[in-house]
Amino acid sequence: MATSGTYSVNYTAAEFVDEALERIGLDPAEATMRHLRSARRSLDLMFSEWPNKGVKLWAVDQVTLDMVVSTPTYNTATGTICILDAVLRRSSVDTPMFPMSRSEYAAIPTKTTTGLPSRFYLNRAITTPTITVWQVPENSTDDMLYWRVRRLEDVGTPSNTLDVASRWFEPVAAGLAAKLAVKFAPARIDKLDSLAERAFAFAYSEERERTDTQMTMGRS
Repeated sequence: MATSGTYSVNYTAAEFVDEALERIGLDPAEATMRHLRSARRSLDLMFSEWPNKGVKLWAVDQVTLDMVVSTPTYNTATGTICILDAVLRRSSVDTPMFPMSRSEYAAIPTKTTTGLPSRFYLNRAITTPTITVWQVPENSTDDMLYWRVRRLEDVGTPSNTLDVASRWFEPVAAGLAAKLAVKFAPARIDKLDSLAERAFAFAYSEERERTDTQMTMGRS
C-alpha cells in the first residue's frame, strides 16, 4: 500500500477557523466578518492562556545575553514569559545561576557588589520583562545563557500557519470550537467543552511524560 512518505502537513489560521466553525454547526461559507474576527480573537486569547496551564516544549528556547561590566539589569528577549534555567558562561565554563524573588533581591544589602553573577531576578513587567543579576558583572566577556518559555506568536493574518507543534493541532481546533460555541452555539457548549478539555489533557499528558523521561535519563 502506497503512503505519502511526507510529514509536512500544517494548517493555516483560516483552516483552523473553518474546522471550528464546522464543529459548532456553521458552514464556513456562511460565516460573516463578525464570526471571523471573533475566531481570530479567540485564538489569540487561547494562546495567551495556554502557558498558564503548563510549559509547552516547542515554546522553550535558549537565549544568550551578553554581560556588560557594572550593568546589573537587562531586557529579556521578546516574548519571554519565564526562565526555566540559567548559567553564567566564562571562558567556556558554565556556572549555574539561581533565581531569586523580588523580596530576596530587595533584601540584598550590597546590590552594587561586583563579581561572578550567580543569581538573577526576573521582573515580569507587562511590556518588557527584565533580568537583574547579582553580583554585578565584573567584565564584559561573560555570557548569561538562559532557557525561557516564550509567548506563542500572534495569529496574524488568516493565511499564517500557527505557532504550535503538530501534536497540538487537535487541542487548537477543539479549544477554538469550544470558545466559539459560547458565543454562537450555546446548545453545544457542554459537549465541545468536554472535547476540548480531553484533547488538551491528552496532548499535555504526552508532553509531560516525555519531559519526565528526559529528566530521568539525564539523572541516570
